[in-house]
Amino acid sequence: MNTENLKKQLLELKKQIDGLEISIPGSIQITYLRCGKKNCRCHQTEDQRLWHGPYYLWYRRVGGKTTTQSIAEEDVQSYRIWIRNREKLEALVQKIITLGADYATAFKSAPDKFKKRLSTKRGK
Repeated sequence: MNTENLKKQLLELKKQIDGLEISIPGSIQITYLRCGKKNCRCHQTEDQRLWHGPYYLWYRRVGGKTTTQSIAEEDVQSYRIWIRNREKLEALVQKIITLGADYATAFKSAPDKFKKRLSTKRGK
């Protein structure tokens, strides 16, 4: 593949990255919980148990540790879009890295006059 074609592909990938909005790491989990009240319906027998929820939790890694944040139900769709944007961004970056490797392979080496000359004084 020639370098001009690779440069055009790079410009297209840059445009796609520029079109992305907010990007966040992590995932959204839906959970149902029991409360601390012993007389509540969530502590009844297994067949009658009704859990509290759904609760929406945003999980992500911060400093090597998993962090959880509760999010409102009306914000879940926005968070999902932002997470998808991050996934798209990572895929585009991977394509740019692959394109860079292709470019480096197709790139012609420097002319002989720019190559390092061996010293004649040292007998090499």
